Amino acid sequence: LAGKTDPVIGRDDEIDRVVSILCRRTKNCVALVGAAGVGKTAVAEALAQRIAAGMVPDVLAGARVIELDVGALVAGTKWRGSFERRMKDVIKQVEAADGKVILFIDEMHMLLGAGRSRRSAMDAANMLKPALARGRIRCVGATTFDEYRKYIEKDAALKRRFQKVQVEEPSMDTTIEILQALKKRHEHHHGLEIQDAALVAAAQLAGRYITGRQFPDKAIDLIDEACATASKKMRQINRKKAEVNTTKSSSAKVVSRWTGIPVTALNQEEKDKLICLADRLHQRVVGQDEAVNLVADAVLRSRVGLDHPGQPIGSFLFLGSTGVGKTELAKALAEQLFDSEKMLVRFDMSEYVGSSSVLRLVGAPPSYRGHEDGGQLTEKVRRNPYSVILFDEVEKADPSVFNIFLQILDDSRLTDGRGQTVDFKNTIIIMTSNLGSDYLISKTARENTTISTQELLMEQVCKHFKPELLNRLSEIVIFEPLSHDKLKEIMKIQMKSIMARVATKGISLSVSDAALDTILSESYTPTYGARPIRRWMQKNVMTTLSKMLVKGEAGEGSTICIEATDDNKGLKYEVVKEEKTHLGY
Repeated sequence: LAGKTDPVIGRDDEIDRVVSILCRRTKNCVALVGAAGVGKTAVAEALAQRIAAGMVPDVLAGARVIELDVGALVAGTKWRGSFERRMKDVIKQVEAADGKVILFIDEMHMLLGAGRSRRSAMDAANMLKPALARGRIRCVGATTFDEYRKYIEKDAALKRRFQKVQVEEPSMDTTIEILQALKKRHEHHHGLEIQDAALVAAAQLAGRYITGRQFPDKAIDLIDEACATASKKMRQINRKKAEVNTTKSSSAKVVSRWTGIPVTALNQEEKDKLICLADRLHQRVVGQDEAVNLVADAVLRSRVGLDHPGQPIGSFLFLGSTGVGKTELAKALAEQLFDSEKMLVRFDMSEYVGSSSVLRLVGAPPSYRGHEDGGQLTEKVRRNPYSVILFDEVEKADPSVFNIFLQILDDSRLTDGRGQTVDFKNTIIIMTSNLGSDYLISKTARENTTISTQELLMEQVCKHFKPELLNRLSEIVIFEPLSHDKLKEIMKIQMKSIMARVATKGISLSVSDAALDTILSESYTPTYGARPIRRWMQKNVMTTLSKMLVKGEAGEGSTICIEATDDNKGLKYEVVKEEKTHLGY
């Protein structure tokens, strides 16, 4: 192993422990246990490097570290006894080396069951046990925590023959040292230069945004792909090595590709987008200036990097009656930030009633039906880590659901039923509730009662939600009932949407102010906000337009004029067809 291995940094304690165990008279075998990607195989490679350099006790001097491929041992052994013969040959050769051969078995849990058949319970692990117990074979195995617990710990005889050495994830500083040690090899392989800032950025970005993997593996993969991307660019434009480097932005672009999170440096276009975010949200969400400004400010702080790094981008509780724009603001935010409303992950919390509702969100534990499917919340966030999460009508959810919200709002993480951690740092959490909306509606008939109304509303909210949940929110935003003038603005926005759809048919739509007043007067219901307006326009305006198109009353190039009837209680439609003038010569 020593001839082709990379340098190993920061594993002196683990290597010393491995050497000490291998020098024992009996039970001189090691089980390296750690999460995937922390460097278990690297510890075995470092052992080979030490032996090659003569930096080990005399007992191990001159020994060779040979990797045992369990899959290759099993391959092609279709006849009874073929596998056993191969396994015995391996054991004899290692024993004949008189301690000068150290077997390295990656994925050592594969020993259990390897070579087993319906007629024989003999497998590789059982064949190795006698030699391992007497110390005739020195062996180093590697496996993960889950597989060690699932396979090795259940076989007590095998477990006691291996001395467990935990390999922990290295720190970010150690990871940077590892990247610096590998720098020359990456430069030689890719044919370009790597800036030191790119190595630091790779470690920092991997630690911040790539949560499902471990150091140093994720940082090494990140800088490797960044170099490959830069090398490809260099070949495409036929530039010299000195002209193309792997920089800080190269690492950021790779993270963006992996996660979908825009972690690249802010360019002018993005700066303009953030500055104008509130204005763009105001264009769609009318009459809720405070809510829009609070959400826009939270996004701005996070994107610039000045907000608390360990919490979601923002967490809000939207309070107000139905139809005032709570859900609409969440949709508008997803559209403005991520260019699509599809990036809004919505949960109707009225569906999460009962003690089992938590399992639906985070996934069922082992032995439960549907365990492998994962949780509805955790799986959606794992696939779309940069999204707006909307918990609609959160007051209707089972109280046990609120307990998982505490962990999300405080630590930005949640562990699913399979034991995997999901990161919520790049999400915006929005909860909506209609609690106390009757106070807000009744307030519209009174004046100078804003403070008392908000106090009554918050009193009801505090009775329903636990203080620890409310205390973790970025803001509690109260949506005021929409006035007559604000509803008219919303109606105009919805009418523009209808005009745009009609325009796709080549038809223009003209609506008079009197017609707009008629629509508002006929659909206005203070209790239900803006939703009745949309329903009325859909039922009356869009249905009438659809009938006109089907009957051929309006065609491409024509204009449909909508006016109010004489009694201002209905609408009348008139088609003005474009007259084509033919010029003759």
